[in-house]
Amino acid sequence: MQLTSIPARYQTPAAALFALLLGTAWLTAWGWKQHATGTVIERELQRNIAVATGLSNVLLPRYVSEIRRAARTSAAEVPKLEFQPALAEDVARQIRGQRVAKVQIDDPRGIVVFSTDAASIGTDQSGDEGIVHALRGEAQARLAEAGEAPRGSGDRDFVRVFVPSSPGSAEKQDAVFEAYADVTDAMVEVRNDARYIWAVANLAGLTVFGVALIILRRAEEAQRRKDSVTGLQGREGAVEALKAAYRDLGPLASPPRIGWLLVGVQRVRQVSAAYGHRAADAMLREIRLRLQALVDDESKLFRLGGEAFALLVVNREANGNDGALAERLARAAIKRFDAPIMVEGHAIVADVAVGVALGHGDDVAPEDLLNRAEVSLTEANRQGAGHWQLYVPGLEEGVRERLQSVGGLREALERKEFRVHYQPLVDAANRQLVGCEALVRWKHPTKGIIPPDAFISLLEETGLIIDVGMFVLKEACMQAMVWRQTLLPDFAVSVNLSARQFADPDLVKRIREALEQSGLPPSALIVEVTETSLAMEPEYAAGVLGELRKLGIAIAIDDFGVGYSSLSSLRWLPVDVLKIDRAFISQAPHDPVDAAIAHAIAALARGLNLTLVAEGVETEAHADFARSIGCDKLQGYLFARPLDPKAFEAAYHQG
Repeated sequence: MQLTSIPARYQTPAAALFALLLGTAWLTAWGWKQHATGTVIERELQRNIAVATGLSNVLLPRYVSEIRRAARTSAAEVPKLEFQPALAEDVARQIRGQRVAKVQIDDPRGIVVFSTDAASIGTDQSGDEGIVHALRGEAQARLAEAGEAPRGSGDRDFVRVFVPSSPGSAEKQDAVFEAYADVTDAMVEVRNDARYIWAVANLAGLTVFGVALIILRRAEEAQRRKDSVTGLQGREGAVEALKAAYRDLGPLASPPRIGWLLVGVQRVRQVSAAYGHRAADAMLREIRLRLQALVDDESKLFRLGGEAFALLVVNREANGNDGALAERLARAAIKRFDAPIMVEGHAIVADVAVGVALGHGDDVAPEDLLNRAEVSLTEANRQGAGHWQLYVPGLEEGVRERLQSVGGLREALERKEFRVHYQPLVDAANRQLVGCEALVRWKHPTKGIIPPDAFISLLEETGLIIDVGMFVLKEACMQAMVWRQTLLPDFAVSVNLSARQFADPDLVKRIREALEQSGLPPSALIVEVTETSLAMEPEYAAGVLGELRKLGIAIAIDDFGVGYSSLSSLRWLPVDVLKIDRAFISQAPHDPVDAAIAHAIAALARGLNLTLVAEGVETEAHADFARSIGCDKLQGYLFARPLDPKAFEAAYHQG
């Protein structure tokens, strides 16, 4: 039987159930047949015992001497004994009118001394179980086996009965009388009844199996509609709920705004990689509890799969503004995740983005409205954590363009169109070259050099950032090794790690391989991470940074001052360098607030004995301010824009 139409995880139990039911049907029919056959045999046994006993009572007194003498004769000589014709006539006379097809008489040795089938006389049957029991005084009966039926009887059925000359006596018997009864009609009836019972039992089994399949399919349907981790219904349930909401509204003069609030909560995959599936499941359940507080009915919350949750929105306010409603709902959802999520003792800060799509209930199909909400969530995710997006017509075009760009990025990676440019870092005191920062560029075949702002977010979304990031790391390590020989013996290179790279469980292994392949000393590599990456999972971050420090790699916090990390975490995070964000440096000369923040960061760096680097130094005023607050290194357009390797060498070669 084909089970491919059954859901995969139910195929094994379904097959087992099918086999069990068929086996039950077969056993039921077989058991009934055995019982019915036994009844036939028992009936014939009693009838033929009377026949055989009658023969014994009439013939044995008359022929006992001849039978005993035959028992002392060889089996080959038995057919030649003189009493055979007379005994044959007497037997024929006794069984006339009886339903007996064949009669045999066996001596105490088990040799056939007489048979109505003359060819059987002299046959040795000493090993036959019926003969053995009969010689002990026990009457026996069984269905005749193949080769035992009387000659010329064809395929008919017979019961073979063995009756001792002295029934019930354990003493030596003088003879055993055998009678063969034709039971063909009775056995045909037994077989027909057995087939009927098998068919009925099989039909009943198949009916049970069919009902079981329906139950399994419904269970699978329920499983598909309901998430096993959170207990929430999935996409199909969400669409059905929206249809039901449409029906409940009915024809109204001013139908309320109805639609979806989709919440994308990131970090679940990273938690799974770092702490296991159980921790990720616990995080999903906590997310459900936090979102549950935003809806008045549990049936209005759904999990669409992965890290996306959907809340059904029905706003009955007249003349409501979609933008204001979406903002209010989105901010309420985002606020639910201000506090870290505690998962098995670990504090996880979740990135949240929200997509909103609203309608009147008669202007867009339920499935289309959910699709619009997903488009909005995609756009919100692109903008980054904490952002929300209301669906507006034409939003899909931007998503399609981004999808096309993703395809272009994949092709760019395959065609090796990515390049690494290098921006110099100089000593703040004498402006001498001390190293550089490696920055990726996309050399498009028709558009030329494309800056990272145009594609880094797409690399993050698709996960291509891991492959591209490793390309940058390996190229930077090999180039730095060359420049340590041609430009500066202590030349160091800084490489950025995105949040997606930082969450890669193989990150340390990949960095170690890049160093080994290039031959670059670990002390010549500076790994830059953002505050946000560190704040998401502080314990995980501390573990990864600790492993990098053990290798001898320096750690820098990039764009410091604009993230969300706790300053107290700097006391125990293995950090070597702080890079002040360019926003503070560019505004500090004429903005006292930014200047005060920059001074505070510089004081923090000195207190923790960290190297301080100023980014975005584009004017002498920027450079003077950076030196005044104690920056050790400077980086920015004042010294050079990011350069390709040849231009970098030309600018700093001392020969």
